Amino acid sequence: MTECSRLHAIGFACELTRATAEFIARIAKDDSKRIRCRTGEYRVWQLPRGAEIWLHYPWPVGCLRPANDQHPFDPISDLKGLSAFHSGASSIEMLLERSVVASASNRLDGVCCASLPAIQGRGRAVPFTFEQIGFAIDPVEQPVRARVQISGLAHKVWAYESEKAYLAASPSRRLVGRGAMLPVEPDEIKDVRLLYRGHPETLWLVTGKVRRATRMVSAEVGTAYAWMLLETDRGDIDIIANPDVLFGNVAMGHTVVAVVSMTGRILERLGPQ
Repeated sequence: MTECSRLHAIGFACELTRATAEFIARIAKDDSKRIRCRTGEYRVWQLPRGAEIWLHYPWPVGCLRPANDQHPFDPISDLKGLSAFHSGASSIEMLLERSVVASASNRLDGVCCASLPAIQGRGRAVPFTFEQIGFAIDPVEQPVRARVQISGLAHKVWAYESEKAYLAASPSRRLVGRGAMLPVEPDEIKDVRLLYRGHPETLWLVTGKVRRATRMVSAEVGTAYAWMLLETDRGDIDIIANPDVLFGNVAMGHTVVAVVSMTGRILERLGPQ
């Protein structure tokens, strides 16, 4: 799989077809959605209903280009990565601890190490890692409390009419109460075909109650994808899924369990730890 296969989650072909390559080239050439930073630039595509694709064009290591530099680049061969995201309705308060570059060859790609607070003052905080959208624009260099918009790109989603039905139907290794969020490793979910290459530390198993759900359509290629707002014990998260990975009826009030790769955007910094 290539990095471009992340497009599968928001209604684009899973492989880098000619049509997908042409779409990427159009994004890359749109200067109105060009975000420069110290280590490179992002080219961003956004739909009014929330879908986003961030293309990564990092400068070569050791190279810092001036703001007025018009150095040409090839939209495909110079593309070093991409991030898929959905700007939805989630907003979770957490402690951000630090941002970490995910790849030495792409300093625009990184993860944020954070922790989710204890539930209603009991228990312990939970370590939480997500792919940080716009990582190079707003890195976390010291612990800070923040509100974060979290979007889970789904590899597989199971939906049940009730929590009772979920508990009765689920294999024992997925027998976690509704509302739980658990980190998993790929070898723990061998029956789930991972749709795209993500950051292993951002892979999670989540359960919860569907608060809202709707079918969306990618205007570029006319294919559909599903969006849902899932209520968990740690807050509401957005989940994006291609219809091919949905099993059961995703409807308001139903119980969902999903394997997702977590992505997030910092909405607001609230202050130091």
